Amino acid sequence: MKNFFAILGGMGTLATTNFLVELNKRHQPTKDQDFFNYVLFNHAEVPDRTTYILDHSAPNPLPVLLEDIEKINILKPEFIVMPCNTGHYFIEDLKKATSIPFINMIKETVKALPSTHHVKTRIGLAVTQGTLESQLYERELLFNGYEVVLPDTTLQHKINELIYTYIKEQSIINLFLYEEILEDFQQLGSDVTLLGCTELSLANSHDPLKRFPVIDAEKILLDRTFQLAQQLKIRV
Repeated sequence: MKNFFAILGGMGTLATTNFLVELNKRHQPTKDQDFFNYVLFNHAEVPDRTTYILDHSAPNPLPVLLEDIEKINILKPEFIVMPCNTGHYFIEDLKKATSIPFINMIKETVKALPSTHHVKTRIGLAVTQGTLESQLYERELLFNGYEVVLPDTTLQHKINELIYTYIKEQSIINLFLYEEILEDFQQLGSDVTLLGCTELSLANSHDPLKRFPVIDAEKILLDRTFQLAQQLKIRV
């Protein structure tokens, strides 16, 4: 197989599956051969990223992810995407382990904001506890001049509950809780809520109402992936 890319996924599997579904929604080929070429590493056994970020005595995902990078290096794809926001805690170490371009979901998301949002926009952060504690998005947004609205303890508990208790543990997309979270961010003064967890992106994909303004990091990564993948198809 030539002119393909790699998806480093499985964190979690439902979110990775949604990434593929959304990618194919953007692509409307007329025959099988017109779909994109890619390899998917759905490595479901990667230790939980948030658990490690909050407690470094917990199993470390990095060695496992580096093993995946070693295998990806052998295949030699044109680029790598990782549809897991919290996994970007390890992005610099992963990039050092490969010469293959590795698309940074955090930077792509913030870079995409100026076309749709003014720098004075107050952006609420709906992310895992690990992404929140490591300030992956907060630092990048503040550096680029955006005002950040962080969830209070009660709101973060709701976010954790939706991500872990419902989606990861029970495969349930609780849209009532999802909309409650977005409404809570508005009450905290957010102009728009950044969905910085692919489980939240999964909920957004299934939300028929779309009553609240969001910035969906997964969808921005999808846009970039689609753009690069189209360029590869032209080369075939």
